[in-house]
Amino acid sequence: MSFLMLALALGVFALPLLKGVTAQSGRIQPSGFDGVSVVVGFGITSLVAAATSPLMGFAFIFAVLLHEISAALACRFVGHEVARVRLVPLPYFAAPRSDQRFNTALEESYVALYAPALSIVPMVLCFALFHTFAASAPAAANVFRATAIMLGAFNFIMLLPFLPFGGGHVVRAISEAFWPRMGTLITVFMTAAFFSAALKDGSIAMFVLTGAGLQSLLHKRRDKIQMLTPNQALLVMAAYAFILCTHFTGGWWLLNSLM
Repeated sequence: MSFLMLALALGVFALPLLKGVTAQSGRIQPSGFDGVSVVVGFGITSLVAAATSPLMGFAFIFAVLLHEISAALACRFVGHEVARVRLVPLPYFAAPRSDQRFNTALEESYVALYAPALSIVPMVLCFALFHTFAASAPAAANVFRATAIMLGAFNFIMLLPFLPFGGGHVVRAISEAFWPRMGTLITVFMTAAFFSAALKDGSIAMFVLTGAGLQSLLHKRRDKIQMLTPNQALLVMAAYAFILCTHFTGGWWLLNSLM
């Protein structure tokens, strides 16, 4: 019960993250909620469920939608007029999350980190509910456990230093503040590490992540924007490391089983 009380306290402390959601700060609209996206989304969810479990498949849908809604909120917070919640957040299946470009790397990093940071709250709360109901209601406890683990695993993957993942945008912003080529070197190193693990263990998940790293290297350079100051870069780096480690810990069971 103490774990649950601490999780609820964390939720209360996180309420300021939602402050400022008003009609004047822009609007959020759905994008890509059509037949093709539904079929593609169903196919991806089926693959996730086949690789894990049907319960994890439903948790995957929740994790994706929560991530999209949170990222759209973040775009509104930085002043974008229209932010989109996409059913399938992939190129060619939905419009960009926003038509406005970021004015600063700090705004870009904020939007990239906001959704994973906000997802920490439901992840911790679901773990607390799992421990609370494990004995009295095991079926409900398993739902909370699957949701918590999927939130951790999904957001950890979204924070990998590959474009167009949020982690790729953050690492690019940090590297530009210190050494512009650092982001590319990190991507190459991580891609090589995943490829080595894929060859060693024959892991399909590792091959998929290797492909994600390779396509990240093909992304075009963005237009020049205001870079992070050294102090801002250190702050963003600390936030990125904390959120990444938190989700890695939460999703460890699933990540370990897939890798």
